[in-house]
Amino acid sequence: MKKTIDEKLFVGRPFPASLMNAQKSFMESNQQMENDETFQKFLADNNLENKRTALIVSGEDSFMYWYGVLANSKDVKVPTGLMKFDLPKAEVEEEEQENQNLVFFNLPLTSTVSTFVKKVMDNGVKVYQNLGDSDTPYMVWDLNMDTKKLTQDFYLKASE
Repeated sequence: MKKTIDEKLFVGRPFPASLMNAQKSFMESNQQMENDETFQKFLADNNLENKRTALIVSGEDSFMYWYGVLANSKDVKVPTGLMKFDLPKAEVEEEEQENQNLVFFNLPLTSTVSTFVKKVMDNGVKVYQNLGDSDTPYMVWDLNMDTKKLTQDFYLKASE
């Protein structure tokens, strides 16, 4: 479903494509973040313990995988050891999945990305062959562990 979403602040860490494991997953990177005291303290301090987000930023030749959380406020203080990524107000194609949990983020990226992009294309959205050619080369998977709802946003174009 196409919709316009407000700008968002992602807080976490980036991991290059070279850190994918043999199963094409970032399971070890995700676990490293889950075991990170700075990340856990940030989640607790900002009442985000039951939220997790993955961000994929496509480039010309590769991509960067980010694991962390969408912050509630643009004014949030990002602690040393974590990084922030400002996502623009944008038109997105959004899909929701029920009954999801943290395991989703450990699935092979080759299947989760291709499945999501196929859904987007099935909805009539034209997608660049190389996702990095887009002005908004972002995919966001946002999990609410309380409701077990996973919201997937495919950025189409930035809004004014």
